[in-house]
Amino acid sequence: MSKKRKKAAKQSREVIITPKKPDWWQPVLFILAGLLIFYPPLFSGLFFNQQMFVSHIITSIVFSLVLFDRIRHKDYELLRNPLDWAILAYAGAYLLSLVGAVQQGDAIYGFLKALNYFMVYWVVTRVASSYSLVREMLKFLLAGGLVVALIGILAAIGYSDYPGAYVSGAIMSTLQYSNTMAAYLAVMILIGVTLVQQEKSIWLKVIYGLANYLMAVAVLGALSKGAWIILIGGALLLLIGMPGVYRLKSVYYIGLAIGTAVMIYSRFAVAIAAADPNQALIYVGLGVLLAVIGMFVWEGIEKVWRSQRLASVAITAVFAVVAVMGILALGNQVVQSDDVAKEISGLLNLESSSYTARAEFMRCAVEIVKDHPIIGAGAGGWEALYRQYQNYSYWTTETHSHFLQVWVETGTVGLLAFLAMWLILFFYVIRIYKAKRKEEDKSHWILSWGIASGALALGAHAAIDFDLSLPAMCMVLWSLLALVNSLYDESLPVPQSLSMQKPAYAWVQMGVAGLLVALLLVSGSRYLYAMNQASQAEKAVLELSQETDAHKQVELLNQASLKYNQAVKSDPCNGHYLTSLTTVYTNIFTFLHQQSLPEANQIRSQAVKDIDRAGELRPYDIKSLTILIDNAARLGHTEGLISLGQKSIKASPNDIVVYKNIANLWWDASQQYLEAGREDVSIEFAHQIQILEKSLMNQIAGVNIEHPYWVGPRLQIDTELQNIFDQADDYLNQNEE
Repeated sequence: MSKKRKKAAKQSREVIITPKKPDWWQPVLFILAGLLIFYPPLFSGLFFNQQMFVSHIITSIVFSLVLFDRIRHKDYELLRNPLDWAILAYAGAYLLSLVGAVQQGDAIYGFLKALNYFMVYWVVTRVASSYSLVREMLKFLLAGGLVVALIGILAAIGYSDYPGAYVSGAIMSTLQYSNTMAAYLAVMILIGVTLVQQEKSIWLKVIYGLANYLMAVAVLGALSKGAWIILIGGALLLLIGMPGVYRLKSVYYIGLAIGTAVMIYSRFAVAIAAADPNQALIYVGLGVLLAVIGMFVWEGIEKVWRSQRLASVAITAVFAVVAVMGILALGNQVVQSDDVAKEISGLLNLESSSYTARAEFMRCAVEIVKDHPIIGAGAGGWEALYRQYQNYSYWTTETHSHFLQVWVETGTVGLLAFLAMWLILFFYVIRIYKAKRKEEDKSHWILSWGIASGALALGAHAAIDFDLSLPAMCMVLWSLLALVNSLYDESLPVPQSLSMQKPAYAWVQMGVAGLLVALLLVSGSRYLYAMNQASQAEKAVLELSQETDAHKQVELLNQASLKYNQAVKSDPCNGHYLTSLTTVYTNIFTFLHQQSLPEANQIRSQAVKDIDRAGELRPYDIKSLTILIDNAARLGHTEGLISLGQKSIKASPNDIVVYKNIANLWWDASQQYLEAGREDVSIEFAHQIQILEKSLMNQIAGVNIEHPYWVGPRLQIDTELQNIFDQADDYLNQNEE
């Protein structure tokens, strides 16, 4: 064989290996997932419906992209492990609660929020699936905390006009509630301390140190007792689990952040009070300098330690002396800051109104659960029902305990799912510890425990406050759970695989995933559209109040009617939209009736129907009921006046103003129907007043009207109300004779 042929044959046997193209889609998904957990705290914690509806759209889109990527990699699992099941079960419990929900619209919104949390969790677990990716994902969370802290500090100084970021001397930042903001930043400080111990670059360590310091300043500025509970408790928890020298490093990093913040805070607060923004900024800058120096000092200590030029005992002794001096300095600064000292002293005062109120809230929650034990009262159930269980009058929209809130809203089914999430977290942490404790490199365990400590600290504080009532905080917590889940999965000897799963069952899971995407995306879009239509209707109503031309008034009424109808069609369980529509219909009826036009009766019939429906949708919303009662009175809707009045008393049984308003309304209606020759209807209204009197007497006997924390007028019968009761009794007695 010739040389040419041999060469050709050799080349034909060679396998040409083409370099694999980098999968650019993975970093894109990672960034999208990071942004998904970065932005929520920056927009009022997604507390308001409009922000939440936008979030539904964003989350469903990111979820669908990650889902498509998983299918592309032949990963068809929606649910891979117990934590996946528990978190989906939590959302499922909110879906189940719709069956017995007391306010259907709120319950649907609550279910969609829980579904959103599950999707955020799922995205994070699938995208941050390894130790290195978990560490990178934490940076998005820390960045969110840093931005929240900066906005709050700048608002206090006067350089930011974010609404509600600084109110009455307290920093609230973008979350607009000081306790929740402080709790959130306290958790982020724990995350920052964890990250700095995972970092080799001195410059990134400095950035983490600065972030921790600035977040600590914002925590101090929140003037929140709860923040101290979560920060101290979380720090102790973190230290307990840290191995060897990392415990000492954690003490230093936490002490540096808090110590630097405390040293500058009293002067910072004085400068703010004196409306001297430049001086306040100087003190913040001084703290930045101290924090940077502190980070470099520790780097120097570590180098000396590693070089063993000095004995370990000597280094430890020096560290202890510095720590003691720092504690004394901090104590002195805290004493100088009256607000901070007052908040810290309040932690030990178990007789304060804060503790007393929370104990009462918890008692009411348990009483509600007794009446709705299995599937709960649905999201919004607490706010709808708590007044019926009060020992004294107070106003609150939250239970101040997420565990009890879940129990009220989803019953025992939901509570078990929520508790399962925490039990599985404990199990995962223990398994990770057993799997990684013997390794020389403790990085995996340190990262796992740091994340778990943050999650546990946030969960503990949520047991005594309503942090998790802000959707953004749930997303943060669910993200932390997701990251622990990923580290647990990686710690297994054989990572959990989809290879054993039957294809048919896998495609069922993908079908369910697609259904969930469609549900959240369509609902978020429809509800956002409905809100937009309602907003346009409100503008038309506002113009109507300023318009004098009759023809233009009719146009505006028709425009408002059209827009509200579109809103109701897109979001049929929103009682607010329907209530506003009844007001528009009532105004149209009044106009047509004055013109003696035949269309008036048709409009009245529709308005009456919508009033009854709105009353069913919002049976415990006293503001909506007041509007509906006014519309029913203008339309002469007798049955509505009675049923809505009864709903109002049930919705707010400790508000004497409600009793007086309903009593006056019913007595006026009784006299008007008497004059109109409708004696049967007149007697019925008088009879309802008698029942109202008995209800009021029973309520007075069942509550503590002398309670020192009673809010609003005391529940007692005054001369005006007694006069109405007497007149009704006399009228009924005369008719009986």
